[in-house]
Amino acid sequence: MGDISNRMRIRLQSSAIGFKKLLRSTSITILLVGCSSASSNSIQNKEKPSESPTAIELAVTHTPQVNNVTFLTMSVHVEGWKGENKNPEKFDRHAKIILDVAHEAHNAGAIFSFELSSEFAISSGAKGVVDELLSLGHAIEVHADVGGVGTPSFERLAEQLSTKFRQIHSLGVTPILVSGICSRGPFVEAALSAGYLMTTGVVEYCLTSLDDVYHPKGWNIDDCPSPSECHGNPGFSLSQKATPWYTTSSRSWTVPETDADFLIVIGESGAKIQCLAEDDARSSGCEYNTKDIDKYAQLAESYVLHGEQSSEGRCCVFSTTISIGESPPEGFISDLLGSVSLLVDNGRAVWQTPQQVYERSTERKN
Repeated sequence: MGDISNRMRIRLQSSAIGFKKLLRSTSITILLVGCSSASSNSIQNKEKPSESPTAIELAVTHTPQVNNVTFLTMSVHVEGWKGENKNPEKFDRHAKIILDVAHEAHNAGAIFSFELSSEFAISSGAKGVVDELLSLGHAIEVHADVGGVGTPSFERLAEQLSTKFRQIHSLGVTPILVSGICSRGPFVEAALSAGYLMTTGVVEYCLTSLDDVYHPKGWNIDDCPSPSECHGNPGFSLSQKATPWYTTSSRSWTVPETDADFLIVIGESGAKIQCLAEDDARSSGCEYNTKDIDKYAQLAESYVLHGEQSSEGRCCVFSTTISIGESPPEGFISDLLGSVSLLVDNGRAVWQTPQQVYERSTERKN
């Protein structure tokens, strides 16, 4: 862990703004992560289970903890606009949407993780946008969107992810998180090789990398041919969704390991914010509306309540995703964040960067 600790010390993503907010809170982060005292028997060891091998049994003791706080983080997938890296006017329009969201979140007291596509990151204007995002206290990470065709080799995935790591690093940021990596290939090993330490936005397609013995009961890999057709939530319990765990293997990533460095954060993966209230997003499409905000607030409350009863040190993280792309309706971000402001004001939840989430999870692991 020495090299990892050294790497973590040089990361510059946690801004002065975020640190001041941390000092004002008795606990530490849209990711909601709740913290409490660690439990030595709260998570499976890395031995493969002989029964129900797909279940991640995170033995939770439902005893209220005095100092629990839920961590909040929002992954913003900055989807590339075709040709924006060669069209400054197009890039500027996209950048304005990103910065409008960033300022709206900042004014509401939130910290977002802006995860950049290559198309956006290699544009000539990207450095200025990144600097402004960092000045607001937000994080900059990678949205890879790779691995979804066929069964890519380790070498191919590692090359693609390393390229995207270098693109963000050239903007003055050392990324820790990569999203959009679900694959039939060895996505965990490739991400680690490229320098990443965690992922969010885990969707059902990620299950296709598992050995057969770890497939969920009744789940058929033939029904999951591509990320677009298999983009829903993997079907984990609230305890599993709220409690990050570590892995080293794409073939068994649903089984937590005690001696590993790559952090899996599930949360409400598989449903973007604008899809939270949709029964069948694939058939009806997703639109931003007040029902999404109501659902978001209900989910946040459920994670906070779960965290306040959990003795698992890495619980709880409420991780959600928004894709931009298109601009959210005026005022939507403010209303969304306002729906959880009471949880934050009362000290039951706090906004954090992915870096801070990883650091706290590592502290609780050791």
